[in-house]
Amino acid sequence: MRARGMLLAFCTLSAAARAAEPDWFDAFRGKAYLQGDASYVAREKSAPPDSPPLFRARWVVVRYEAFSGKARNAWPYRNLLLVTMPGGARYVVESAFGFVDENHLEEDRPFHRVASAHAAFEMWASGGFEDPDSAGENPCGGSRQRVRAPGGSLDFILTDLSSRTVRTSLAEITAATFDADERRDLVKLLKVAPDGAPSLPKDTFGLNARYALFSVTVAFRDDVPPVAQRTVVLTQDPEPPGDLMAWRALAHLPLDLAPFPAIVPENPIR
Repeated sequence: MRARGMLLAFCTLSAAARAAEPDWFDAFRGKAYLQGDASYVAREKSAPPDSPPLFRARWVVVRYEAFSGKARNAWPYRNLLLVTMPGGARYVVESAFGFVDENHLEEDRPFHRVASAHAAFEMWASGGFEDPDSAGENPCGGSRQRVRAPGGSLDFILTDLSSRTVRTSLAEITAATFDADERRDLVKLLKVAPDGAPSLPKDTFGLNARYALFSVTVAFRDDVPPVAQRTVVLTQDPEPPGDLMAWRALAHLPLDLAPFPAIVPENPIR
C-alpha cells in the first residue's frame, strides 16, 4: 500500500510538472444547453408531506457542444444539484465530464465538486479508464484522482477510499476547507436514498442526482451511512423552478442556456 502510494504520488507529480494547474470551469466551453431543470423538496421517507423540508434541491444538467450534433448524447456535461438549506445557506454539488483528449490522458479532468459560498472541494481525474490493478507494466496507467481544496490536496485511486490513511487525510482536508456549519449541512446530503434520486432517461448514463453527490461521500467518507439508513427522498417541489440567475455566480452557470436538442433514435429502415 505504501509503495503504491509513493508510486502514485510520483506519477501525479510528473504530470503536474508538465502542465499548469487547471481551472475547473475552463474545461467547459462553447455553446451551452440546458438538458434538465427540476426542483425537489428533501424529507425523511416517514415524514408527512406537510413537514418542514430538510433542504430544497434544484437539479440541473448542462451540456456543452463539443462535436457533431449526432453524437450529442456524448457531449461534455455538468450534472448539478443546487442545494438550499432552511437557514438560507446554499451549496453546489456536481459530477462532471468534459471533453477527453485520448492523447493527453495524463492531464487532470473535472470529476466531482462540492462548493459553498466560501470554499470548494474538487476531485479531478487523470490517466486511462482501465482498472489500475491491471495497468500492466505502466506504473502511471489507470485512472487516478486528485483532491484540490483550500484545506489541502491528496492524490489517490478510488479503491484506496477504504484505507484509513486516505480517509483520515480526506477528513483533515474537509475540516480545513468547510466551517462547522457547512460540514453539518453537507453531511445531511449523505442520507439521500439511492432510490430517492431522480435521473434522466436510461440512455443518459451518470445523469442523476445521486451521482452528483459523490464528492460529498468522498469528502465525508467516515460519515457515510449504510444504505438502510439513507432515508431522505427528493419529491417534486410544487413551486416552479424559477430563474437560474440567483445561482449563476455560485454555480458558474452560463448566461445563455439554450434548450438541449432532443435525441431522436435513428430509423433502422433506410
